[in-house]
Amino acid sequence: QSQGQYQSRGPPQQQQAVALPPQPAGSIKRGTIGKPGQVGVNYLDIDMSKMPPVAYHYDVRIMPERPKKFYRHAFEQFRMNQLGGAIVAFDGRASCYSVDKLPVKSQNPEVTVTDRNGRTLRYTIEIKETNDPSIDLNSLTTYMKDRIFEKPMRAMQCLEVVLASPCHNKAIRAGRSFFKMSEPGQRFELDDGYEALVGLYQAFMLGDKPFLNVDISHKSFPIAMSMIEYLELYGIKAKINNQTNLQNSRRFLEPFLRGINVVYTPPQSFASAPRVYKVNGLSSGPASSETFESDGKKVTIAAYFQSRNYNLKFPQLHCLHVGPPTKHILLPIELCTIEEGQALNRKDGATQVANMIKFAATSTNVRKNKIMNLLKFFEHNLDPTISRFGIRIANDFIMVSTRTLNPPQVEYQGNRYCGVRNGSWRMDNMKFLEPKPKAHKWAILYFDPKYGRKIHFNQVADFERNVLGQSKSVNISLESKAEIRTFSDDRSLDDVFADLKRSQHDLAFVIIPQSGSSYDIIKQKAELQHGILTQCIKQYTFDRKLNPQTIGNILLKVNSKLNGINHKIKDDPRLPMLKNAMYMGADVTHPSPDQREIPSVVGVAASHDPYGAAYNMQYRLQRGALEEIEDMYAITLEHLRVYHQYRKAYPEHILYYRDGVSDGQFPKIKNEELRGINQACAKVGIKPKLCCVIVVKRHHTRFFPNGEPSQYNKFNNVDPGTVVDRTIVHPNEMQFFMVSHQSIQGTAKPTRYNVIENTGNLDIDLLQQLTYNLCHMFPRCNRSVSYPAPAYLAHLVAARGRVYLTGSTRFLDLKKEYAKRTIVPEFMKTNPMYFV
Repeated sequence: QSQGQYQSRGPPQQQQAVALPPQPAGSIKRGTIGKPGQVGVNYLDIDMSKMPPVAYHYDVRIMPERPKKFYRHAFEQFRMNQLGGAIVAFDGRASCYSVDKLPVKSQNPEVTVTDRNGRTLRYTIEIKETNDPSIDLNSLTTYMKDRIFEKPMRAMQCLEVVLASPCHNKAIRAGRSFFKMSEPGQRFELDDGYEALVGLYQAFMLGDKPFLNVDISHKSFPIAMSMIEYLELYGIKAKINNQTNLQNSRRFLEPFLRGINVVYTPPQSFASAPRVYKVNGLSSGPASSETFESDGKKVTIAAYFQSRNYNLKFPQLHCLHVGPPTKHILLPIELCTIEEGQALNRKDGATQVANMIKFAATSTNVRKNKIMNLLKFFEHNLDPTISRFGIRIANDFIMVSTRTLNPPQVEYQGNRYCGVRNGSWRMDNMKFLEPKPKAHKWAILYFDPKYGRKIHFNQVADFERNVLGQSKSVNISLESKAEIRTFSDDRSLDDVFADLKRSQHDLAFVIIPQSGSSYDIIKQKAELQHGILTQCIKQYTFDRKLNPQTIGNILLKVNSKLNGINHKIKDDPRLPMLKNAMYMGADVTHPSPDQREIPSVVGVAASHDPYGAAYNMQYRLQRGALEEIEDMYAITLEHLRVYHQYRKAYPEHILYYRDGVSDGQFPKIKNEELRGINQACAKVGIKPKLCCVIVVKRHHTRFFPNGEPSQYNKFNNVDPGTVVDRTIVHPNEMQFFMVSHQSIQGTAKPTRYNVIENTGNLDIDLLQQLTYNLCHMFPRCNRSVSYPAPAYLAHLVAARGRVYLTGSTRFLDLKKEYAKRTIVPEFMKTNPMYFV
């Protein structure tokens, strides 16, 4: 406990703080150091005292399979007619739960549903008991005594379905959230025909007891309006008349239209009901020239409508190609409207994202109000299904104990130290800890187009002067003149890179034009073909924002790329850190749901210096949707080789931070990736102590301090260094939440750390402080970041791997594709940290 003593000393006003509660029951030691406090968490207590001990689980089979969106209506009728109105929680697909046994044999399983356009649909429904129908609900009150990963999964799934029952009728479901339609006149428009909706996220959580985690989600939805209105306001942004032609706007319109649902309302003379279709894109020609066969004769779409007593207003507009892509169903655009409330699985554009952040980034106080308003709207405790299961949810957040760790001191050259305040520090008059002494040859490349706006040579000369001046003050040695070169297209860029490589330049600043060679192409040429170190700067930044602050930030990256070390954490004798440790971080980035054919990219970064400041990288391609890293053995072997090359010894500790894993995958990581690491260690004849920490950012736990926003804490967030490892963590798992950063906008998201392997029995206090210290080691900024540097760097490695894929769309053989994109080996050896 001696480690815990020193941090509680301090000014007398801290002494009145809340005392730390005793160690909770359970086998896992919780942290003790830091200043104690209390904070609200967005978890609600669940009262289960009246809950029956058992529920029953039934399989539901609904035919025909499509359309799925009326399953709920159909099931509701079935429940009233066939099940005698018994109270049942239906998950909307294939399962239902009940406290009472249900009559499984039903006489007449057919039900009819009418959609909002007046079409009638028939479904047949059967329910049957599952193989093991009884669910032990009591497991939710006894799991604390059970083995570690034995979570009462079935009971949790059952209650999640039950707790969602009041939300389905009042909101649109997307993922785990329920989005409330915007009130009339209160719509928040994003851009391009989308609006932002706020939804309630809810999930069952197991801490010392079960809780309901409630939070808000934000998502963009297409606004319901007629297609003509969409075209005029967002599509072509002009009034539509008889001259309008959509051919030229096609490439802007099709990305929006593809995959969206429209309601087609036939003219009155057709006397048929409106129908919903999915759009594939625009037809190849306008309605006046697109033909199809009607009664054996070819007619144009416009003529067909005319023959049925309806003249199209805009026959010169293209039609929408809808329905199954192989069928040729075309609809006049003027008879279609965008269906309301459809959740799309697509990536938002840049303006949408910017607007969404403005809408979503709020203080903790505003966020809590939004959550409370949604809970009032859904009224869980009044829902008959929830009442029948005998549960009630509390109406306010729970309070938990926190500890705030002391920030480390940051050490620069000449034993000079910086204190960290509110998650950041200033390196005024400090010099980088270990710059490389040789004077580096450097160049500045800029785009000189044949036409259009050119960069003035004086601007480039100013930049050269500023970089030289500032690099001297932080101790990066550059030669006194830069070679200044221009390029006008990709070919000339190749020539310049080849020249610089021949004359052994160490670094090239490349000013990226607003149009022309992109970042991705520049990096591919520099790193895969020529092997030359580049530092890119956007032309926009170059023109408008080249202040000393920006250049200072760029030099943080440049020093790391040139193998310098920016800073390290001052050793604290009261908490001795690990000696001879290799810090590894790993991340896998997956393609977005609409790009399934692109592979996933694995990024692994590992340190090779005494302080956890200098890293090298390995990246791999593997088939999409694969969560665990396949090639971990070879990757680790390479990292151990580099470590040995720099340190002349192998590590005694490996601390492995793994990002991007969902809860269900922990055993897989433990069995496969950690096995790969151990095999690689065995190959070189060592057996280091391995600690594996899974870093989770995708969760909805947030901390809500008391008090109001102030000028120092605009969003009323907890202080950096706040740790929670009681009440809301599973009693038999080694895990903790930590907020290590000062949030710039919105509510800070704590990072959750799950320790799944700890062969060296690292003490939890040591591990928490070490993790917090590593958050101060990210080379790109003088701030504490939201998760440890090794994991952050792994994220950059994976992002760089993604850059190498740009320009290709077909990936048949991933081994071959990877071989085509090998980084120049000698370049990787001289500049291992080129990727920051």
